[in-house]
Amino acid sequence: MMENQDLINDYAQRSLRYTADEDYIAARMSYKASLIEPFLWSGLHSIEKYLKALLLFKKRPAKGFKHDIVKLLSAVNAVEGLDLRLPAKAESFIHYINEFGENRYFEGAACLEECALDSLDEVVWYIRRYCYDKSVYEGYNLRKIEPSDLEKNPKEYRLPGGLLEKVIKEKPIAYSYLVWDNFFYGDENIERDDIRRRQSKFSVINPPLAFFGKEAFQALKDFVDLSYDTKQYFKERA
Repeated sequence: MMENQDLINDYAQRSLRYTADEDYIAARMSYKASLIEPFLWSGLHSIEKYLKALLLFKKRPAKGFKHDIVKLLSAVNAVEGLDLRLPAKAESFIHYINEFGENRYFEGAACLEECALDSLDEVVWYIRRYCYDKSVYEGYNLRKIEPSDLEKNPKEYRLPGGLLEKVIKEKPIAYSYLVWDNFFYGDENIERDDIRRRQSKFSVINPPLAFFGKEAFQALKDFVDLSYDTKQYFKERA
């Protein structure tokens, strides 16, 4: 019979980390296809699941956060002895995608910031490398690699049992979407400055509610489920 933590680890690995890897690749596919909302939605979910998996691997509860990755990040940062070493711009991206990612029905503006894909890659790499139970490997006399050394050569890091690593090794169709313009994952050597130069576009698309405002809200509110934030926005302006 499996111990409780073994069961929790299995859930964290297969239900969270594995599907987070899938969401991450889906986000990259959407970005390449210029689909802003699906990119933001999948990107948000990948980060959410990685953070929840990390908490479970660290024997911390991961419930009650919903899709709020800013609160999740705070919970992870509160774990004693853990330092994600997130660069400032990566933490800023988490706040950005937390604001714009949960926009499934295009009620709010769809905003694609500059270098959004590279920023997602960076956030995923920094968080994902801690998405395993370190205690499982205690006693194996494994060589410790300093985090700063990993950060110099991110593509050399391999997460045991990770889907991304399997995709890189076996090269299915998803491989081309994972490694395209990716400084952190894959076999290709790409200059990060070149990647960010290619991703320097910024775009904003306004939703129908922004054009028709209160009139559209009154017409829609009894026919569709609008988000809490949208209802509060128009309630405050009634």
